[in-house]
Amino acid sequence: MAIFVTGDTHGRPDRLSSKYFPTQENLTGDDLMIILGDFGLVFDQEEGEMEKLFLDWLDQKPFTVLAALGNHENYDRIETLPVEERFGAPVRVLRPSVFLLESGYVYNLNGKKAFVFNGAASHDISDGLLDGNDPDWREKAIAMQEEGKKYFRVKGISWWPQEVEKDEAVYERGIKNLEAIDYKPDFVFTHCASDRIEEKLGVSHPSKLTSYFETLEDRLSPETIWLFGHYHIDAVVAANRICLYEQIARID
Repeated sequence: MAIFVTGDTHGRPDRLSSKYFPTQENLTGDDLMIILGDFGLVFDQEEGEMEKLFLDWLDQKPFTVLAALGNHENYDRIETLPVEERFGAPVRVLRPSVFLLESGYVYNLNGKKAFVFNGAASHDISDGLLDGNDPDWREKAIAMQEEGKKYFRVKGISWWPQEVEKDEAVYERGIKNLEAIDYKPDFVFTHCASDRIEEKLGVSHPSKLTSYFETLEDRLSPETIWLFGHYHIDAVVAANRICLYEQIARID
């Protein structure tokens, strides 16, 4: 039973094809593929043809797919998906072998303990946010594009506040579940990283999430391996702090 991890797929999980991931020919449903946020296959207001095609394709893979969530996800729609208890904690079900992980839980993955916390602050909205409930948002979007402003999103259409604005109980749940295992998970899976790791990466997108993760840095066991996506690089940033993008890494 193996555990593989990769970074953002942004709705196009092509790298999980046999061409780029030939190892899968020897895998079974007990083997796991973890996607570290920006899964991106639940983004539109309803399941479209391309989404259905990719989700069905993933479901036919010999391994099981478990995706954390990032900042390019339709959280409103995800929150309507059915929930089941799998791997010792709740998951959202997309297909019989494709699941979305929930924030603040410790999952039992083939005998390994993995703490998951979803989300990241979007850094591609420097030109502002429009409101999808505004009947004139399309005209405003066109006007912004004509002004050369392309880094904007539309709330409820292409951006959702739940990427960072989570109920305080979710943050507390994460602490409680980590305390229950003495802050000794084998792995941590998130989309963004802590403040200190962002500093090492030479970026600064401070948010409630990066601050929350910063509090975990000094509490986690030194042996815990923390993997994250978001920054579109493949790199070992610090001891047991690994950023993944296109690489597929086996961690167990």
